[in-house]
Amino acid sequence: MTEEPIVQEFTGPSLGAMLRGWRERALLTQEQLAERAGLSVRTIRRLEGDHPHRPRGTSLSLLAAALSLNAAEQRRLITTARAGIAPAGDAAAPRQLPRATAPFVGRRTELSALDAARATAEVLAVVGCAGIGKTALAVHWAHRVADRFPDGHLYVNLHGFDPNPQPLHPAEAIRNFLHALGVPRQRVPADTNAAAAMMRSAMAGRRLLIVIDNARDAAHVRPLLPGGTGCLVIVTSRNQLPGLIAAGAAPVVLDPLPDADARQLLTGRLGSVRADAEPQAVAEIAALCGGLPLALCIMAARAATHRGFSLGALAAELRATGGRLDALSGHDSFADLRGVFSWSYRILSAAAARMFRLLSLHPDHDIGVPAAAGLAGLPARQAHRLLTELHHAHLLAEPTPGRYRQHGLLRAYAAELTEIHDACP
Repeated sequence: MTEEPIVQEFTGPSLGAMLRGWRERALLTQEQLAERAGLSVRTIRRLEGDHPHRPRGTSLSLLAAALSLNAAEQRRLITTARAGIAPAGDAAAPRQLPRATAPFVGRRTELSALDAARATAEVLAVVGCAGIGKTALAVHWAHRVADRFPDGHLYVNLHGFDPNPQPLHPAEAIRNFLHALGVPRQRVPADTNAAAAMMRSAMAGRRLLIVIDNARDAAHVRPLLPGGTGCLVIVTSRNQLPGLIAAGAAPVVLDPLPDADARQLLTGRLGSVRADAEPQAVAEIAALCGGLPLALCIMAARAATHRGFSLGALAAELRATGGRLDALSGHDSFADLRGVFSWSYRILSAAAARMFRLLSLHPDHDIGVPAAAGLAGLPARQAHRLLTELHHAHLLAEPTPGRYRQHGLLRAYAAELTEIHDACP
């Protein structure tokens, strides 16, 4: 790894002597230590020879992990390295958080839950259905606590649910994290496990805030988790992430916005003058969107680009039989509700996809396992497995044990799919 030249030389051989002693204790050659730490042999030789170069903080972390130094030895390494050299800052701490959504509305209970969970958990899982506002909440809260993580903020979108059928591979996310922490890309091992070990070494001893957005499942996230304490990870996913939660992650499950918050979100986007002129239309649009933030934002954008349309006309369009999703469609795939829903639907098993479609034929929004089994013509045990799969994908809610409910907009989407796939010839 490239070192930074300095003016003042080390005042003694203490740094080099310590490194040599620890390397020999570990029964490693300079070449073996370089390979284990992901540094160049030249760097190891420079450091052991007390060459007048300042080791980066990342290099020290990698060496400490490679040599299995305990906490006291790590402090000695850092103190000694910095005591004999002129001040020179490490590469700037990464600041990768996306811009927070403005205005941010509601979610007071969820924000309090994140505040409380931070005291006891190192991984927070924000989960919920498509369009429910997971990323907006995670990024908003991350900005609120960002100043408590002086060593930087990392962000990655894993694209677990978006138009690209191939999510971002964890190895690429690891390379991006390491590069942000000062490790040249050419130093990162090709093997994912080795790269993850290097990443954990680079993060050791740092206080980092890490936002992992749009994860497909727990396996998609695990390689990206730090190995020690001091870092905080926020994960968002449409999957319930039971594997992460079983391992100690704190879940925050998002429900649709209450009516008052949904109206406030619309008013903030529309402007109070326009919203106050048609309060009934605002209330109706909020109700027809079912408290789904993405649907509310799509309608607000439609109103903004059609200034000559009354809000009542937009509400009527949304209310029209068969036109509910038409009013929430657009050319931008991220502002087309059908498209956004489809990214969850397409990864279902064939049997769960069929169950999802057929549930739209049930006269009530709530359904139990026996009724779902009868609707699909399946044994109750198999029907329960499929309902569980849909629940884990947040395509169904389970408000009470054994009772399942489709969000109104998801139900409309399922009904459209039923007409395409399940209509009688």
